[in-house]
Amino acid sequence: MRIPFVPKNVMVYRDRFDFIQQYRGGGFMLIAGSIYWLLAFTLTYVLNGAILNNFYIWGGLLVPIIGSVFYKLMKMKANPSQYASLVGFASAITVCCFPILLLIKELDSTKILPILCIINAAHLLILCWVHLEYLYFIMVMVGVFFSMAFIYSIPSEYVHFICLIWGSISLLFGVIIHTNSKIPLKGYDYQIIDVKVNGI
Repeated sequence: MRIPFVPKNVMVYRDRFDFIQQYRGGGFMLIAGSIYWLLAFTLTYVLNGAILNNFYIWGGLLVPIIGSVFYKLMKMKANPSQYASLVGFASAITVCCFPILLLIKELDSTKILPILCIINAAHLLILCWVHLEYLYFIMVMVGVFFSMAFIYSIPSEYVHFICLIWGSISLLFGVIIHTNSKIPLKGYDYQIIDVKVNGI
């Protein structure tokens, strides 16, 4: 989906276009993330509080592993790209916020999930720009809205339902992005810029 505040006749460098096309807009990683969130919701009814909180904080490290498995199963292939590194750095935002999550665990463990959802949503802003996909921006707004609702309005005994909501949204948007990216940059009248090595 085209970003409304980006010109329709956008110019895209060849390596960026190839990255968007080869990684199918990154939808498979959203699907991988949805598995973590839906699993966290399910485990709420199985594990005790202390173990569950640790899973909330550290379980997200499974997402890159699950994503790599999807990448292999879908038989996707991609050229080395600077954008792949940028997406990797964006994903590291969550890891860098682990100290915050550990602090929240000590202060009020019922706030771990909504805060984690906000952190998770924040890194999607970078993906919105990289893939020129507006659905990422919509996900950010939805994620922050529901997180704030669970922090300030919804009783804490229902906080685990944010896993079900965010997991379902991630799954839905991941499938849509993956499907739509069969034709990259839908809605844009884009031009691809080919740049020679070393600008020569």
